[in-house]
Amino acid sequence: MKVLYITRKFPPSIGGMQTQSYFFHKALSRKSDVLLISWGSSQLFLPFFIIYAAIKSIIQLTSRKIDIIQLGDLVLSPLGVLLKLLFNKPVLAVSHGRDSAYRGLLYNFFIIGSAKKLNKIICVSDYLKQRLRLRGLCNEKLEVIPNGISVNEADELSLDREQAISEIEAAYGITLKDKKIILSVSRLVAKKGIKEFIDRIFVKIISDVGNAVFLVVGDGPEKIRIAQSIKKFGLEDKVCLTGSVKHNSCIYKALFSIADVFVMPNIRVEGDAEGFGVVALESSVRELPIVAYGVDGIGEAVHNNENGMLIEEGNEGLFIDNLLYFLRNKDSKQKFGEKAKKYTLGHFGWDIICDRYIDQYKKILNK
Repeated sequence: MKVLYITRKFPPSIGGMQTQSYFFHKALSRKSDVLLISWGSSQLFLPFFIIYAAIKSIIQLTSRKIDIIQLGDLVLSPLGVLLKLLFNKPVLAVSHGRDSAYRGLLYNFFIIGSAKKLNKIICVSDYLKQRLRLRGLCNEKLEVIPNGISVNEADELSLDREQAISEIEAAYGITLKDKKIILSVSRLVAKKGIKEFIDRIFVKIISDVGNAVFLVVGDGPEKIRIAQSIKKFGLEDKVCLTGSVKHNSCIYKALFSIADVFVMPNIRVEGDAEGFGVVALESSVRELPIVAYGVDGIGEAVHNNENGMLIEEGNEGLFIDNLLYFLRNKDSKQKFGEKAKKYTLGHFGWDIICDRYIDQYKKILNK
């Protein structure tokens, strides 16, 4: 089976979709013949990429036998409709989150309207499937397949915690020895709830665990408001904003290896949505316990008491209790981390996920 895979979000640019696109392509290539057309730079140049992708796709579809066209997300749906009309090939797209929530007349007409004409939409969570149904997509065209995760050989190698701490301290000019480390990795946008976490939860955590620190990895428009909260509560020596970190870098892996607990304190935001939360899988396979609010599609990545603790939205007391449990109980944290890794690989391994995509391709081709 030959698949043409077109994605507008791919490394070296940084983000959850970029990571998923990279590993999806890598895993699918082990099972099928995949031709990749990708964009790894700023989305400001997206119109130019779409023109480039259209031209290159037409060349590939004209000169090669291609069975399936797979789009990285719904934003590329108009391109998918064009290729479907020109070459009569099945086209699928993936819905990751914001592409199902964004509002606007032009977006609804061009993007959602085009998505309705594709053969299949793969939703990374049932939450997104329900959102797209509300936007007029028929149930028969919607299929739920979660994001996947894999363990690279480099990730299998255990990092010496003391060495990793030294590397992080040198990189960011902070002191982490003998600290209890809470970690967050995300784009700093409102739905991630980082400012609210600092304001309402972290300030209470440090009153119980005085040596707790919070490492906030990522960049984005909320960074200014988060910095204001840090200053307001005098947390300059307790909260570190690292900025963006490349996914495959040594620093990225070191951050996960030194952390005691990972947090996803998401909140609901109009016009945006957390489709799945792939970073939860990254944390789990690194044996790092997760405490997360069950907002949007996060509950389909974090399975309560299996690979993390899923807290009812807004229940700050329970969120704090679970955080304190992992920060105070080293042995329990370690055992939970080991269980979480096994569970996550058994349910979200990329080979398992790609088999489900291929099953969909076969069903469409056999119709």
